[in-house]
Amino acid sequence: MDSKTVKDDRSFLDKLMGSKYFELVGLLCLIIVYSLIVQSRSGKFLSLNNMGNILKEIVVYGILSCALAFPLLNGTFDLSIESTCALGGTLCGLLVTDGLYGLKTGMGMAIVISVLLCCIVGVVNGIIVSRTKIDPFIVTLGTQTVVRGVVYIVSDNTAVTQLPPAFKSLSTGTIFGVSVSVWTLIFVFAVMALVLGKTSYGRKIYAIGGNYQAAYNSGINVKRIRFSTYIIAAGLSALAGILSTARVGSATPGAASGYATIAISACAIGGVSLSGGKGLAIGVFLGALMMGMITNGMNLMFIGSNWQLVARGALMVIAVFYAQWFNKISNRAIARKK
Repeated sequence: MDSKTVKDDRSFLDKLMGSKYFELVGLLCLIIVYSLIVQSRSGKFLSLNNMGNILKEIVVYGILSCALAFPLLNGTFDLSIESTCALGGTLCGLLVTDGLYGLKTGMGMAIVISVLLCCIVGVVNGIIVSRTKIDPFIVTLGTQTVVRGVVYIVSDNTAVTQLPPAFKSLSTGTIFGVSVSVWTLIFVFAVMALVLGKTSYGRKIYAIGGNYQAAYNSGINVKRIRFSTYIIAAGLSALAGILSTARVGSATPGAASGYATIAISACAIGGVSLSGGKGLAIGVFLGALMMGMITNGMNLMFIGSNWQLVARGALMVIAVFYAQWFNKISNRAIARKK
């Protein structure tokens, strides 16, 4: 092999390792290895029917992961997504059943009103975070508690039941054999990928998350962008809550409790930097998929819920380790190209 061939091979490898998608290799390897292990133990894991079940299972916290990713990429945080999720489902359930303080609507209008009302939570979070120096973690921890209280007040501490068939069809209905809720999940991720990867707005989100001061000095309206990411997070959380209500068949005040932790895990596993400025929509999807696969696979192997928590935490650490390792390899390849 001559020196030119060696140089071309090295150039190709550097180009491959310098790609923004290279960091996902570790997660993909983890998904493949885990799938093969569970398949060898259960024999059902990789069946089309089970894959469809996994996708249905990840709809709610997959969309919540998208919701959380926008503030994270922008260098902030939002813990209130799970309470907003519960609020969205409760509001929509009330609007199509008993009515919300006298207001009763059809399904389509109920979804629109619920999402818009939940966006008020994003407005409050956005104003406080963008206009003050209070840590976003503390701000959204507070609003999480406030919103959860609002859910209990609005629902009068009772579950919203007797949902109409049209509402439940959001989960049970299919298009081309695929659940409506799964199509919604795919649509949300597709739009997220388009916004982050192909628009100036997406580039501004990354820029602010990567270096707030530099973004400000370059003329980006950093406060407006940060404000908007919280509204997006609230709107997506409301949508997740509506789909959760449709799947369960009722809206309970305690719905989505603990889902923020799962969303954080999915984002971390998917390569979203918790300090901002780095991450891909496909990575968030793979992270959410991994979380769903862990639960589903362990259920098939009859592993208890307590051990599932242990395994989920361990796999998250392993996945983040792989992401950081592949990130270092990628950075070295980029440095060599320069």
